[in-house]
Amino acid sequence: MTMLNAITISIGDELLSGKTTDSNNAFISQQLGLLGIAVSKKLIIGDINENIKKALNWSLNEADVVTITGGLGPTHDDITKVALCEYFGVGLTTYPDLLEKLKERFAKRGFKFSESNISQAEYPENAELLYNSVGTAQGMHFFHEGTHLFVMPGVPREMKAITTEHIVPILSKLTGAITEHVDIHCTGIPESTLYELTKPILDEYQGLKVAYLPKHFIVAIRASFNSAFGGENQAKLDEIFSRIQSLLPKNVFGKDEDTLASVMGNTLLSKQATVATAESCTGGLIASLITDNSGSSDYFKTGYVTYANETKMSMLNVREETLIEHGAVSEETIAEMLSGTLKNSGSDYAIAVSGVAGPTGGSEEKPVGTVYIGVADNDHQVIRRFQFGTERIMNKALSAHTALNLMRLFIMGELS
Repeated sequence: MTMLNAITISIGDELLSGKTTDSNNAFISQQLGLLGIAVSKKLIIGDINENIKKALNWSLNEADVVTITGGLGPTHDDITKVALCEYFGVGLTTYPDLLEKLKERFAKRGFKFSESNISQAEYPENAELLYNSVGTAQGMHFFHEGTHLFVMPGVPREMKAITTEHIVPILSKLTGAITEHVDIHCTGIPESTLYELTKPILDEYQGLKVAYLPKHFIVAIRASFNSAFGGENQAKLDEIFSRIQSLLPKNVFGKDEDTLASVMGNTLLSKQATVATAESCTGGLIASLITDNSGSSDYFKTGYVTYANETKMSMLNVREETLIEHGAVSEETIAEMLSGTLKNSGSDYAIAVSGVAGPTGGSEEKPVGTVYIGVADNDHQVIRRFQFGTERIMNKALSAHTALNLMRLFIMGELS
């Protein structure tokens, strides 16, 4: 197995200013890590020609693999290709086939093809092009004095396509090894408790690397093995997931690309059942998370966003007396929202949420972060009160994901 190290470079003034979050580096590092390639440094630099060339000169002398994202668009501040040409002392080559495809693409969409877009068909003459299956800016591969340099667009969707379709296959041939892993997704349990409960199982596996990756309401256990070929340790990884899930059936909801919404949706599909949502403080976020999944129309009936009391009454049959006596953020209101959702939508299950998202609007009895979440079928309801934090966006996210998890457990018969 050949051990390689890497440096990743992200280009863009918007990344330095904080207006855009650099998610590309995280994805690239993850993919390189699966190949056993350690990322030793990450750079973020602005759209300045000299700085790009300095970063190239330093990184190409420090690493076996260098990746660059950003600066490949058709506007004046997209200068990565110019900097590459100056650094390598080469000119740009125009690819007629790419130019023709670009013109056809614009014509099909009814857009005028401007002269600036010609640059999308021009690349340094020493570059090996990596076809972009989801965009117009092609990726590039250079091999310079023993170092592999990969250049990609900064658009995350395009970067991911080029990385997985081209860069990973190229580098996997060099390393002679890959890292196989499983991410075990857990919720409703502190990281420290999860560690204590799962450590005895995980310690049984020789050569296993374990990381606990917390993110808001979820903790992922990443279990990984270094493998000589794909699938070598898959049986062990499947066994580890099965054992952890059996140990914590209420907390482990899925693995790898699973989300609470997708797992809940698959459970509904298996029962040939449907769900509808009634949301106040989350403003439709729960419905959005559910419908992020392809095929959700098979189990998602509808979503009511009843932010105002008037719409709670008119759309969900919540009684005015209930709102006056108990308030919109109450168990009583949630109970009537659930009943109204089931009746009006004809769904098998319902989710209802109402709370004080903040940062204003709280009281001594119901401070900011107070949220009532209910789930129900036509036989019974389960309603819980939660006390989240003071940050509005976080409270909405926590409420939505907590609601999805409650529904998951409710459908499974694990909530009463």
